[in-house]
Amino acid sequence: MSDAGIPQRVQRFISTHIDSLEKLEVLLLLRAHADREWTASAVSLELRITDASAASRLEDLTNRHMLVSDGASPPSYRYSPESSEDVQAVTELAAVYGAKRVSVISFIFSRPLDKVRGFAEAFILKKDKDGHG
Repeated sequence: MSDAGIPQRVQRFISTHIDSLEKLEVLLLLRAHADREWTASAVSLELRITDASAASRLEDLTNRHMLVSDGASPPSYRYSPESSEDVQAVTELAAVYGAKRVSVISFIFSRPLDKVRGFAEAFILKKDKDGHG
């Protein structure tokens, strides 16, 4: 263990799959209620985040094979990691996050690539609704 007691497996999992606190919270919420299907709206209400952010996090976690989607409109999602290694890593992550929340949050935000990406995204210009930049 290093980085304030975060196991290597958890560090690798975070480095590979978790780039924000919201994504971590979404993953752990669905893991805690693995028998339930969640819509983006239900997740947004539970975690007090926007529907758009919840939908984005759910879709990303689905693409990373942590969740499965029913493909409906709007889609529902359920916790279902593809590999037993990921199941074990998320189980450890949930335990470490429960015991050392600040250490896990610090680890997420200490990753240099995420800082650079977040800084760069702040400067992306988006088009106005009428199509003008």
